[in-house]
Amino acid sequence: MEYYQLNQHNLIDYLQSLPEVLQRFSCFDNLEVQEINDGNMNFAFVVTNKQGSNQSVFVKQAPPYIKVMGEQWPLTRQRMTAEINALNYQSSVCPEMLPEVYYQSEALSVVIMQNLSQHAILRTELIQARYLPRLAEDLSTFLAETLFYSSSFALSSLNKKAMISKSSNQDMCKITEDFVFTYPFEHHEMNDYNPALSQNVIDSIQKNPNVRAHVAQMKYMFMNKPEALLHGDLHTGSVMVNGLETFVIDPEFSFVGPMGFDIGALIANLYINYFSHAHKRSMEAANYCQWLLQTIDDLWYKFEAKFLSLQQVLSDSLGFAACKMIRRILGVAKVADFMQFEKDQKLRAKLETQTLNMAIEILVNRQAYTSIADVNKLAEDLVAV
Repeated sequence: MEYYQLNQHNLIDYLQSLPEVLQRFSCFDNLEVQEINDGNMNFAFVVTNKQGSNQSVFVKQAPPYIKVMGEQWPLTRQRMTAEINALNYQSSVCPEMLPEVYYQSEALSVVIMQNLSQHAILRTELIQARYLPRLAEDLSTFLAETLFYSSSFALSSLNKKAMISKSSNQDMCKITEDFVFTYPFEHHEMNDYNPALSQNVIDSIQKNPNVRAHVAQMKYMFMNKPEALLHGDLHTGSVMVNGLETFVIDPEFSFVGPMGFDIGALIANLYINYFSHAHKRSMEAANYCQWLLQTIDDLWYKFEAKFLSLQQVLSDSLGFAACKMIRRILGVAKVADFMQFEKDQKLRAKLETQTLNMAIEILVNRQAYTSIADVNKLAEDLVAV
């Protein structure tokens, strides 16, 4: 089938042509199509039967460009092929953590799946200081199972090489190489700084030869350490939760790379959220900060117990976490954890400075940390200063 763009006008006809989707709706006469505009890369829609709201699907399609930028910013549709491959693999080893996929097409770069209407984005829940008792248990399971079963611990050499070849995602990896490991560490036009953030703080990263050398090591590792099939962009906006379930979504950056990258991306965003709460002088905030640090602690040790006791994985994870933290402050892609303070740039700069100081420490001295508890203590000490 030749590629064409789905939209609110032709989507229902397309769904009716798919036997795999017909059983999801009792009839097609009262379907409502809602376009979801939150994403930057792709088009997304929720299709619901107005006579039965439990009959619903989520549709995601990758255009041959970055959606928010338009056709003048071309980007290969290969990213949806990578996402389809990752979803197929992840659901085979950890099905309870993946939305059910009803249909997928590489030709149209489309995937149709379960609509997680009863779940919320993890980042939003953390900003609102919601307690999620299953979070560490569920995410440690996802990390351990998806990383282990795609690594050389579980795969033969032949199967591992086949997975590396099948999971090539060069354009999306190049985006990560640029926006995570390169631009934030130099004075680049794509960066976006808080005007209240001290130039000395920015220079402590961009003009620090030691920091730049360690970032180069992490970038080299990202490019040359094919350990396991990664999600590739596992931040708190790529997880959906409620009190009973956790789902991981959007693996369009998936490729075979270093295990510590997924773990580091996740804990980086949890530490960012910690700093966004730690400035508040209330018992509720203090309790929530302790819960966040305990969640990070539990996440690591549960992962470690489910996988292997590998110090190198912790070291790599901390290095990648640091790069992710710096990128979210000096780079172009901001996070709501700090942007909620946009009207108070001095407060935001204070929190960003704390986060950057932590990032520098766990990047440059990542080999010195033997437990996640020591990293949590660092975060607490930086807030106490």
